[in-house]
Amino acid sequence: MTPGDDELVFHDLKKIEIIVKGDRQAFVSDLLDRSGTTGYTLIRNIAGMGHHGFQEGRLLFNDRASLVMFLAVATDDAIRKIASGLKPLLEKNSGVMFVSDTKVVRLEHFVREGADIEGEDA
Repeated sequence: MTPGDDELVFHDLKKIEIIVKGDRQAFVSDLLDRSGTTGYTLIRNIAGMGHHGFQEGRLLFNDRASLVMFLAVATDDAIRKIASGLKPLLEKNSGVMFVSDTKVVRLEHFVREGADIEGEDA
């Protein structure tokens, strides 16, 4: 069956969610830029409960001490590069990383030209 103009085609990719202290924002941004992602979403002032107890969102006048969350969608290869780059940081500092399967409709917004995508003809 060939998709028509009005049918949606879902493309398989990976999604990574990263939560770190604000003072690590530049490191993670640089890592995402170098890994092959085409972009990311940054959410500031995250709060939550975890291994180190409850973490507040924004601390008064101190963005670097608050938590930030990055969301990015990319190929498996790019996500593996990000995870490898984050491993040393997360071994020594608080923070978490989640990787999951996801689907996108507009593949060209998430994959750089010439990237290898498993199960797809790029």
